[in-house]
Parts: sequence; structure tokens; C-alpha cells
Amino acid sequence: MKKLTTIILILIFALSSSGAYAKNTKKPSEENEIKYLNIEWWSEFNDPVLNEYMLKVFKNNHDLKIAQLRIKEGEQIVKQSFANELPQIGLSANIERVLRSSDQYFGPKMLIPNFSQTNLLFPISASYEFDIWGMNHTKTKSVKKQLDIVKEEERAKYISVTGNFASAYYNLVKIDKLIKIQEELVQIQKEILRLTDIKFEAGKTSVSDVIAQKKLLKSLEEELNTMIKERTLVEEEIKLALSDNEIKTIENTNLTEIPNINFPNSIPSDVIESRPDYIMAQHNLERLGLDVKVAKKNLLPRFIIFGQFGFNAYHLSNLFNNNALLSSFGVAPVLDIFTGGRKLAYLRFKKYEYDEAFEFYKKTVLNSYKEVNDALVSAKIYNKNLQSAKERLVLEKENELIAQKEYESGRGTLPEALLARERELAVEKNLIDSQINTLISVISLYKSVGGKNLKEITENI
Repeated sequence: MKKLTTIILILIFALSSSGAYAKNTKKPSEENEIKYLNIEWWSEFNDPVLNEYMLKVFKNNHDLKIAQLRIKEGEQIVKQSFANELPQIGLSANIERVLRSSDQYFGPKMLIPNFSQTNLLFPISASYEFDIWGMNHTKTKSVKKQLDIVKEEERAKYISVTGNFASAYYNLVKIDKLIKIQEELVQIQKEILRLTDIKFEAGKTSVSDVIAQKKLLKSLEEELNTMIKERTLVEEEIKLALSDNEIKTIENTNLTEIPNINFPNSIPSDVIESRPDYIMAQHNLERLGLDVKVAKKNLLPRFIIFGQFGFNAYHLSNLFNNNALLSSFGVAPVLDIFTGGRKLAYLRFKKYEYDEAFEFYKKTVLNSYKEVNDALVSAKIYNKNLQSAKERLVLEKENELIAQKEYESGRGTLPEALLARERELAVEKNLIDSQINTLISVISLYKSVGGKNLKEITENI
């Protein structure tokens, strides 16, 4: 009974040890993933269609699902590493039939004739590497750092996927608005061409004027066809991000006003500390520092504690008797005397890897500053162009109104009024282009600061 109790206690210890670790390793919760989505930031755009699509991206996007699965894979790798810190216990059974075909002599007087017998072996084997230098624990810490890197990769993927989707979405908004304007320009040009043909038939204009108007019409039609092609490509990009085969066409947002998102005029330098690539570079540096420690400790001797507890008998009925008890215990020191320089080479390799990671970390810092500054400058320039386009549109509207009044009063002609309308529509196209470019540059700025709400940065300055 005491033997059976001992076996049960050993098994309970092994199971409880691994179970205790499992509680400490939690997979990323859905709340954390929703936090990565940062729906509060996208709500600043006041676009319910965008918010609805963002939730579909969160639910269906394959890249995000792959990132989530990589987290789960990393958690299992950490568990595998931690398992090396625990005792290894195995249960094995062996049934052996021994057949002796000739007599065996032991000395001049002892003779063992031909015989056959059954040997039953039923042991529990246990081994444990006494981690006196903390090498196995350091390995586990290194693997945990790798898991931290994978978590930041997941966050980076959320920022990238959602940012790229929003940019594609607003490009679609821009193209839809430009197509409507372009269609009106084509219709106006057709009317101008019709009036030019009438003037040509009346002998009031030359054939070169007719050809020029036809060429302009063809140019406008070609531009319209290009816009339609671009809309198809952007729509396919959006469908890919949504990862939903049931969507046939992307809903036309029909925004009456393109949102204007405020952004800070300056960005504090410490904002790069929230960027995933910056944090990943830090974790990688720490991970390789731990690997260097492991490589150093690998040069020291190891101590393996081993033991066996079980039963060995020649008959099944006697297997669990007291006289069939089998047990052993010992400590085995292990030290590699000569490995051809393999361990020293591995240590130097890890040191070089650490130096490389340190240079990569410094490069990441500089690159982070550059990306933030580039995104901020782009947002400022596009915003200035937007203000200029608004002012030009006001002037063109005044010119179009004057030309319309002159036509209605008989002092101007219809072609002149139509040309004024064309100029106004051309400036309106520039305005829409500047609005969307400004919006996309703000989204790029959001991505460059690590998915941080720009409103919070503005408030903290």
C-alpha cells in the first residue's frame, strides 16, 4: 500500500507542477485584441460604415487570425521550455522471455542446464536536471521574451491592417466622388463639342477648334475609364481585407462631407516608445542577452538526478510482492571535456548576435523618428494644399457665377459658362484629392506613432 501511495504522490506532483505553470500563461483575451483595434480612434471619423467594416475586419481578416494563432503557438513553446525545468517521469513495462539453448558452466562444479523463463519489469523512471546555474530557467525567460515579441507583432499587424483598410476605404470614397465629377465633365464637354460643331457648320469657327474639343472629350473619357479601373482595384483590396466571399460590392458611403481629423503640430520624442517595432527591438535585445548567459552556463558542468522505482519478477503473480521491489537513485555529473570548440563557437555566435541586435535597436530608434517626422510633415503639407484648394474653389465658384449671370443677361455665351463650370469642377477634383490625401496622411501618422490616438497626443502637448 505504501508503494502505491508513493507512486500516486509522484504523479500528482508532476501534474500539479505543469498545471501551476499553465495558469500563469494566459492567451491574449478578446478584450486585448479589441484594444488593438482601437475603435475609439476610428470613431473620431464619424463614419458608421467605416466602423461596421472595421468590426468585420476584426472578425474575418486572415492576417489577424494568423497573428492570433502565432500567439497560441508561442505560448505552447514557452510551456515546452518550462517543462524542461520540471522532473521527467515515465512509466514503462517490459515482458521478456529468455531461452537458453545450451548448458552454461560457472566454474568447474556449477552447471546450469537448458532453461527458459519470463522476466517482468514494471518500473517508474524519473530524472531531473538540478538547475544549479539556472540555465534551464534562463532558457525559459528567453522563450518568454520571444513570446513578447510575437505579441507585439500581433499589435503591429492590427495597426497595419486597420490603417491600410481605412486608407483603401477613403480612396474608394475619393474615387466615387471623382467619378461623379468626371461624368459631369464629360457631359459638359459633349455639350461644348455640340455647340462647336454648330459654330463650325455656320462657318464661325475652324475645323481645328472642333478637333481640339474632340481631343479634350477623349481625354476626359479616358480619365473616367482609368478612375473606374482604379475603383475596381481598390474595391478588391477592401474585399481582401474583409475576407468575406459573400460581399459582392462595397457599399457606397455617399459621405456628404469628408471628415477633417485634427492632428498635433508637433510630436514628443517619447512617442516612439509605444511603437511595436521599437518594443520588439528591445525585447529581442533582452532575449539575446539571455541567450548569451545560457551559452556561458552551458560551459559549466550539469548534474542529473535520476531514479527508478518499480517491480521486477519472473511470475506475474509475484510482480507486486515485496521481494519484487526495484529501486535505484543517483546523481550523474555531466561535463563535456572536448567538443572541438563547438560550445565556445556557439558562445561567440550569440555574442555577435547580441551586437547585431544592438545595432538593429539603434537603427530602429532612428527609423522610428524618421517615420514619425515624415508622416507629420506630409500631413502638414497636404493640409496646406487643402486650405489652398478651398480658397481656389471659392474663387472659381465666383467666376462660374459671373459667367452664368453674363450668359443669362445675354452678354456672355453658353460655351463660356460651360467652360467656367469645367474650371470649377477641375478645382473641386483637386479639393477632394487634397481632402483624402490629408486624411490618409493623418492615418499614416497614426500608424507611425504605434496606433496611439492622435487626440490624446494633442491634449498632452
